[in-house]
Amino acid sequence: RKLAANFGNARIKEEEKKMSDSNQSLPDVDTNTKEDNGSPHTVNKTFLENFKKIEPIGEGGFGNVFKATSKCDKTTYAIKRVEFTEKVEREAEGLARLTHENIVRYHSSWKGYDHIKYPDSSQNSDKKICCLFIQMEFCEQGTLEKWIAKNREDRKYYVMAQNKFLQILKGVEYIHSEKLIHRDLKPQNIFLSHDKIKIGDFGLVTSVVFETLTEDRGTKSYMAPEQSGGRYGKEVDIYALGLIWFEMLSAITHHEKTKVWPSVRKGVLPEHFTNKFLPEASIIQKMLSTDPSGRISLSDLLVLFKSVDNEKPRKNYS
Repeated sequence: RKLAANFGNARIKEEEKKMSDSNQSLPDVDTNTKEDNGSPHTVNKTFLENFKKIEPIGEGGFGNVFKATSKCDKTTYAIKRVEFTEKVEREAEGLARLTHENIVRYHSSWKGYDHIKYPDSSQNSDKKICCLFIQMEFCEQGTLEKWIAKNREDRKYYVMAQNKFLQILKGVEYIHSEKLIHRDLKPQNIFLSHDKIKIGDFGLVTSVVFETLTEDRGTKSYMAPEQSGGRYGKEVDIYALGLIWFEMLSAITHHEKTKVWPSVRKGVLPEHFTNKFLPEASIIQKMLSTDPSGRISLSDLLVLFKSVDNEKPRKNYS
């Protein structure tokens, strides 16, 4: 029993040493490369020691996701900084085991102290807190939201959008096969790299809180109705996928979206959309059932999606 206690104490001391190492400050200039060691975005020693060109990325990312270049392999990565909790640690472990071409690739993570920025600037404090830093694949083409805005006028848009949505379905199918639920699928959390879809942001940040703090509360919500309550399952991802597919096909502007979104969330699609995309609209309605048990399963969805895609002539949808 005494040996076990000593072993436990040794582990705690080792953890404290790691944390204090990560909490130390670096000299202003790297003695080997003569490069500036400082960054206005972090004071974490491990981050500063291993990365350069640290810049915040993401619209409204609240300064907690960074683009940074590894000093070792010269590759650019996305580094996510989140307040450390056991739940966050478990989710990072879940993310680490995911390997799929349509999932943002996890590289490594470390624990250390840093300042953290919150959505409400009044919450920003000088106090350093324990954080988890997650090093992931950097997606140079940005978000799906950006991709829709950039390509909506392209005459091949329908074919391109269907191809991208199929990749999203395959990524979510893989997530569910690993007994995980994404819970926060939306165009801002789906990225592109070398024209390939990469699903990211596995709820590591309390995105529900972030979502309620956005200006157009409700218009940007992709969460299933049951998520505001207690129990929910993988059906929440099907609901979000229905909204994403509608948004991709309709390629509506932000202004138009604000007007139709409350109805679309109830499964009531605009008439002009239904007329133009009849088979897709009927599937989307099955995805947007307010009752989770009434939603189409992912396996059935994939079958129907492929049949629609094969039947549709490869003509231009403008």
